[in-house]
Amino acid sequence: MTKLIHAPPPHAATHAVPILDGRHELAITRLKRKDDCFTLHYTITPALPDSDSDAPLLPVLEPQDDLANEYDDRGGANGPSPDGSRTDGSLTAQPALPPQASTLLVRVTFLRAGVETS
Repeated sequence: MTKLIHAPPPHAATHAVPILDGRHELAITRLKRKDDCFTLHYTITPALPDSDSDAPLLPVLEPQDDLANEYDDRGGANGPSPDGSRTDGSLTAQPALPPQASTLLVRVTFLRAGVETS
């Protein structure tokens, strides 16, 4: 998946795209900047299968800003929403985004049992 992400207002879905052969939709809901990193918060609807029932799905973040800076994926976390209708998650990258960056190109690759889906 590749999308241009502009700094969103808190808690607003900025982009939603079909993923995993169109069976799910990934929506970026927030970009949180820190002094040494940034975190993308997302939802996946419908919820991903429970990791006990299938091979776990590992998202890998590959971001680049409009200044041609690249960032390292530092991992994340995800789990079911309180009502179980979606998966809520976050992915963190380093270093921090420079204040001059206005656009972030995001590629998320999902790995499951050695198979990649972007």
